[in-house]
Amino acid sequence: MKKSVIFLINGLGIEKAGSYSISIDQCMPNLAKTKETSFFTTAIINSFEYRTAYEQFFLGDTYRKELDYIKEHILNDQVTMNPVYQSMVQQLQNPTAKLHVFLEPTNDKIVEAINHLVETIGLGKDREVFLHLIVTQQTLNEYGKLTDIINYIKYHIDSHITVGFIMGKEYYSETPDKEELNTMKKMFFACSCERWTETDKKLMSLKNSNIRPCEAPGFCATNRCFIANGDVLLFFNSKRTNYDKFLRAIYDNAAEVFKTNEYQLPVYSMIRLDTKYNIPCLAESIVYENSLANILAKANKKALIITSNEMMSLVNFLANGLTYVNNPNIQFMNLDEAYLSQAANVSALIDTTDFDLIIFDFHMDVSKTVNDLKEQLSRIDVVLGNVCNTCVNKHSLFITSLYGVKKTLPLAPYNAEEVTINYEMQIPIFFFDYTYLRSKYTLFPGETNDILFSAIRCIWDNDEIDTLIHEKGLLNNLFKAFSKK
Repeated sequence: MKKSVIFLINGLGIEKAGSYSISIDQCMPNLAKTKETSFFTTAIINSFEYRTAYEQFFLGDTYRKELDYIKEHILNDQVTMNPVYQSMVQQLQNPTAKLHVFLEPTNDKIVEAINHLVETIGLGKDREVFLHLIVTQQTLNEYGKLTDIINYIKYHIDSHITVGFIMGKEYYSETPDKEELNTMKKMFFACSCERWTETDKKLMSLKNSNIRPCEAPGFCATNRCFIANGDVLLFFNSKRTNYDKFLRAIYDNAAEVFKTNEYQLPVYSMIRLDTKYNIPCLAESIVYENSLANILAKANKKALIITSNEMMSLVNFLANGLTYVNNPNIQFMNLDEAYLSQAANVSALIDTTDFDLIIFDFHMDVSKTVNDLKEQLSRIDVVLGNVCNTCVNKHSLFITSLYGVKKTLPLAPYNAEEVTINYEMQIPIFFFDYTYLRSKYTLFPGETNDILFSAIRCIWDNDEIDTLIHEKGLLNNLFKAFSKK
């Protein structure tokens, strides 16, 4: 039975200019040998920490999927029958109440959903609606795209909807101290912070100051976006990360600002928030149709994920579509380098088990020295050699990574000279499968989720699943691309 194998060497990437060069081919002769006969391309990544990278691998663009779900299953023709929606509309009957929508600007298509929501509620053109943008982007490289998204939002939302606060998700600590709470009080309730109507200039200044977007101090685009007693708050597309610190800043400061404990400040969320506060929501959860669990169920396939004990809970949560379940289609095995360094063990694991998809999940440990890193890569390469020998002329094999690393390390215990290893942004994808002739097929660049889909496509012939593997020839690929639309 033909199977698909994905061998992850997380942290491995394409060396950027100025990076200290490690001869990967010398450290990993088996990888070097495989490269000579494999397809090769790269994936663009936008995450440099493991959790988000795994999320992208197993689920793809979760914000886009979330937005599609909101549009199709929440803000549809039946939304007026939703009791939480009815409660929110009732609260907005107060003619002086402003609507504050907190959202994470990750896709400019969110404009359509916001405009539709405000139109459905029936707020007149004289009613004030403010969008407060919570920025989650991790790197300086994303400022360009973020600026385009925010500008698009500003100029395509309805005329009576205004961008209010823009703040980094990680600017405040998870448990804000008194000073931080006071800063948020001033910003939320008095607009007492920097004001930048030309937000692109402010974002550029943050980039030039080497401040990551997610750590950007809060600023406002108008002086009217303060929260007043009787206003209504809605958290739109921010259900996947904890929002206790924002809610605490609002609740803990409201009584003092409004000078009463009997204030009215109803808060809602589109999808249930990760929070200790009881926030009514229009939907409890999202069904991720493209999760590994759903695809395996549709294809009647089983997967084995070989990873460390520490990673199993997170990987299980993501592979099952942000749900903790005991899924019989997804099994786990602790990653034991000593066990996997034996060729017979690897061969038995791949050839004699009933798993269709097998994922090996290794991590480059760069916490000590460059020499330590080289030695670990050599150990990983031994396992890779066993995997390659087992897969040749039988199974599909992808060798890749989920994220790159950027670290400054001493060269060795006896050499304290520090160098910087920089593998950010691009990761390599090596692919080998005897059924795909190199003279006829090629591997296209893509994103990390495309790697998982491509591996599944090798064992399940389903045209609805995207793949990086394409027949050579521009006309063939154009025809396939348009036929899917």
